[in-house]
Amino acid sequence: MDLTMKVYNYMKSLSDQNGYAPTVRQTAEKLQLKESEVERSIQEMQRQGKIVVTEIPAKSIIEFAD
Repeated sequence: MDLTMKVYNYMKSLSDQNGYAPTVRQTAEKLQLKESEVERSIQEMQRQGKIVVTEIPAKSIIEFAD
C-alpha cells in the first residue's frame, strides 16, 4: 500500500469513529511518519478529489469526499 493510501485509511477510519479527522501531528505520530510526509499525502488526496480541506484561522477542516 502506498503512503497516501496508508494516511487516507488511517484518517478516514478515525474520522468515521470520531466525526472528525486526526491532526497532521497525530497522524504522523501514529503512523511513524514525518509531518511533511503526511502533509504531502493530504495534498495528493486533495488533488485526487478524495478529500476537501477548508482552511479557517488556526484550524483546517478535512472532509472525506466518499
